[in-house]
Amino acid sequence: MTTRLLSIIFLCFIGLFNTSFGQSKDYHEWYLRTPDSLDVYNQDIYVRELGTGKDTVIVVHGGFGANHDYMLDAIKGLEKKYHFVLYDQRGSLLSPAPKEKLTFQKNVGDLDLLIKQLGTQKVKIMAHSMGTLVAMEYLNQHPEKVSNLVLIGAILSKSDSIGSVFSKRSNEQVKFLSTRQEIKDLPIYKRYKELNGKFSSDRERTDFNRMAFAMSNIYKIDRYQLMRGGFHYYKADASVMVETVNWKYDYRKQLHDNTKTTIIFGDYDFLDFNGTIHQELIKDFKNIHFKLIKSAGHNIWIDQPEVFRKELDLALKK
Repeated sequence: MTTRLLSIIFLCFIGLFNTSFGQSKDYHEWYLRTPDSLDVYNQDIYVRELGTGKDTVIVVHGGFGANHDYMLDAIKGLEKKYHFVLYDQRGSLLSPAPKEKLTFQKNVGDLDLLIKQLGTQKVKIMAHSMGTLVAMEYLNQHPEKVSNLVLIGAILSKSDSIGSVFSKRSNEQVKFLSTRQEIKDLPIYKRYKELNGKFSSDRERTDFNRMAFAMSNIYKIDRYQLMRGGFHYYKADASVMVETVNWKYDYRKQLHDNTKTTIIFGDYDFLDFNGTIHQELIKDFKNIHFKLIKSAGHNIWIDQPEVFRKELDLALKK
């Protein structure tokens, strides 16, 4: 084989590699090293940056054990206004970690390491679900580093025990959402009943699993196919971090005094229908702004994308 032919083959291979495996031009990805990286193989934190705006917004996903990917839809349409930094928390899909390294405080510490690496004096943080607990504790420890805090589908700002957060009431609300007639009317649900749950197609089985994941997280269940994440994206081992949380806390004063705080909540969020408990807890803390979005569940941006985008933008601009 001639040198010229070898060169042509090599160039073709490079072209194929860049086309098939090259990084998209609209985001940058890298890995954050943690102190555990020194003694644990591959204990790094996956980071994705996107957006061309001046202000940095760190996005903290839910879980524990979920993946940052589902939050991409939550920031859609605001990429020209902000510089978004998303990451997989330790123990999640792209940031694997052994169970003994999965603690709530290490998770909070990873967020601080990320902010230090970004080199910004103050950041805006938007967090979802269990990620709001990470964000609130981070503010508690580093109030000088956060300018805006947006809590979406938030964990309660005050708790006496884990039972006050994940209560009998929240379980009943999950049951209500999961047994609605709207779900029973879905073709995939009827197919499930018809086959007694024994799908012959993995495609159908996956579709049903996505619907099952969506039914307590969104209100407009006919949009269930827009749900990202769940199942293969979720790493259950990371849930061990729940056991390391001090569930007796009160973050309200920090949220009120130290940053511009906005809670964005769906009226059918399984954690607290109509935000009743949330609003009662913060009624004397006027600097904590509460936005209730109608006909929306835990993943508000799927139910009400336009309204959610507007409220998120307002909260981040304050």
